[in-house]
Formats: sequence, C-alpha cells, structure tokens
Amino acid sequence: MTETDHYSLARAQKYHAHHRASLRTRLTDRREQDCLTRALIDAGSPESMLDLPCGTGRFWPAAARAGVCNLIAADGSPGMLEVAAANRLNATIPRQLLETSAFAINLPDKCVDVAACLRFYHHLAMPEDRSGLLRELIRVSRQHLIISLWVDGNYAGNRRMRKPAKPPVPGYGPRICRHRGEVAAEFVDAGCRIIRHYDVWPGLYMWRFYLLEVAA
Repeated sequence: MTETDHYSLARAQKYHAHHRASLRTRLTDRREQDCLTRALIDAGSPESMLDLPCGTGRFWPAAARAGVCNLIAADGSPGMLEVAAANRLNATIPRQLLETSAFAINLPDKCVDVAACLRFYHHLAMPEDRSGLLRELIRVSRQHLIISLWVDGNYAGNRRMRKPAKPPVPGYGPRICRHRGEVAAEFVDAGCRIIRHYDVWPGLYMWRFYLLEVAA
C-alpha cells in the first residue's frame, strides 16, 4: 500500500513538543522509555536496531541505554525526519536517517538485530495492513521485534472497548484499542513467538510493549 504523509514540518515540531508539555506526558514518556530499555535488555542488548517509524527520535536515548550502538531511524514523513535530525545523540545513534514506507522498507533482508515499531501498529485498523507491516519487520530483522500498541484488560482500555467502534479505514487511521488475545494470535500467525510484554501503566492504561522473537 502507499503511505500518506500525515506530518508536515510544523506538525512534527508540535508532536515533538507534546511529549514534554505536561507532567502527565513526561511521566508517560519516561515509562515508555523504561519499557523499551527493558525489552531491549531482555532481547540480549542487541547492537543494531531499526526504529520505524522513528518520529522525532524520542526513543533513541532508551536504545542507547540498552546498548544499541548502530541505529537505523526510518520514517515515511520528511517533516518528522527533519526534526529528528536535530536530535541525533552521536554518529551511530542514529547511523542513518531513512525516508521509507513501513510497508515496503528500503533495507536488505536480516540487516538489524531488532526492529522496533512504536506507536504505529494501533493506527492500522485493517488486518491486511497489519500483516503487511509485520512481514516487512520480520524480513529486515535477524531475531527480534518490539511493538507497542493499545490493548484491553485495563481500566482505560475496557472503557474504550465499550464505546461503539468506528468504521475501519485502510492505512493509517485513528488509534484503536485491540483485544489482547487477538493481538497475540496475530503475532503468532505472522511467525513470531511472544517472549514478554510490558505495560506502561499496569491496570490503568492501554499502552503495552511486546517483545517478539522471529521464527528461524
């Protein structure tokens, strides 16, 4: 499928500022950073990682703390990448800024130890879009995937699931909360084993990180 760029430069700058705008967003950012760091350590502290979509580079410090020393940062939005370029930590975090579609990643097979897809999967309402994304992440990763999304089984998620569902739209759309069992089955069907999950606010909110192992 063809991706649409939803982030102009001005909107990318606003997105970057949002996660530092209030105590709530700063605390959530810290919890997400901790979840990613823990997942990477549990994955064996990989040396190389793909961050797709990388946004403005919010998760790069967590990757560096976990031992990643070779990071490819990719996004379909030139605006996001322009803001991200100012947030480089060093010459290899990230080593490369790549404009590419998440559904047709412009990288060779098995080129990184882990492929991370954060705050994107829950924008995909159509099963074929999610399966296409998973295929590409599996193709470029040698061993692990890390994916974050909204799931039920918590206060906010259960409340949200009781609301009438909006009609699904192809491609990138409004955020959706998913049943945990459906998400797990989707990962397994794609050829991954769930190693562990990490809840950002256990019992309270929808954000969950999954560490997946790619089948040999």
